Amino acid sequence: MSCDKTEETEVDPLAATQSKNFGTDPSSCEIIEFDEYSPTEASRGAITTVYSQNTPVRVAAHYRLSNGGYAEQNTALLFDTSAPDRKNQQFRTPSPAAMRPMGQVLSVGSSNGKTTSLYTKGSRIEMDFSAMGSINLKGLHVLDISEEEAGSRLELLDKDGNLLKTMELPVTGAYGATRLRVDTPGVVKLRVVFGNESSRSGGGAIDVIEFCREEI
Repeated sequence: MSCDKTEETEVDPLAATQSKNFGTDPSSCEIIEFDEYSPTEASRGAITTVYSQNTPVRVAAHYRLSNGGYAEQNTALLFDTSAPDRKNQQFRTPSPAAMRPMGQVLSVGSSNGKTTSLYTKGSRIEMDFSAMGSINLKGLHVLDISEEEAGSRLELLDKDGNLLKTMELPVTGAYGATRLRVDTPGVVKLRVVFGNESSRSGGGAIDVIEFCREEI
């Protein structure tokens, strides 16, 4: 049975540190950070899979269309905030708005190898954990949600596709970052929707996906 319940956002602020695990729940069993410890696969320039402890997590991202639907083409993109290209110099971590170094983050857009176009007209990202069974999602880091993109949200789905929980994403400010505490068991898929779905605006990124696998 679907349970469409919007819960109050719980945000953990970041502070200046270079520690890899700073700003994470110490009880998290695995953390996906889109780095050398979380290898990825791509097809036609889009990220399709990220691995955590050798188990695949399927990834997809899609542009929002003018009719409110979503394009079929996968446009999941890794953007390196430690070495942004000339077009996106302000999206850098650590920074006053995002003190924790993030490195590569998962976003939506395209790249030609030299410059990156981050999509800001509404989109969504999905991560499918079904190869693990289900997980207890502890939290994730949210980046670059401006005031104009308030109403962006996280949706958590179970193995039958039922909605377990909806959480509004915190407004981080342009190029900012913060941790969203989730603490939800039974998750098989997470979906991040950037911007209000009634509009053609919205962009952002996610990183530091913290979770524990649940016993089958």
